[in-house]
Amino acid sequence: MTRAILFAASLAIAAACGASASLAAPAKPKPAKAPAAVSVENKRTTTLTALQVVLPAAKDGDKEKVVASLAKAVPAGKKASIKLKGAKGCAYVVRWQFEDQTEADEADVDLCKDGKVVLTD
Repeated sequence: MTRAILFAASLAIAAACGASASLAAPAKPKPAKAPAAVSVENKRTTTLTALQVVLPAAKDGDKEKVVASLAKAVPAGKKASIKLKGAKGCAYVVRWQFEDQTEADEADVDLCKDGKVVLTD
């Protein structure tokens, strides 16, 4: 009989806890934040001579802001890390140039999803 009472009491407590948990407000998602540094990996067979991470202009007429630049060239197959300064949000433009190119290339990236830039052929 005591076991039946204890079992019924534990069921009542479990039901009450479950009901109160379902009434709790859902947690607000944290705003996405860019990493403090970006990893750059050169998987090409030539040296990476320049790289910039740029915060695009928010409105027409605004200036874009360079938040990171490569300090020195990255040889083929090597990695480097560059710190972001003044980064806000997730959407950036990455511009790069290799020693075998006369023009720079660029791509839009979301640094909140992935803080790595991997350059390949």
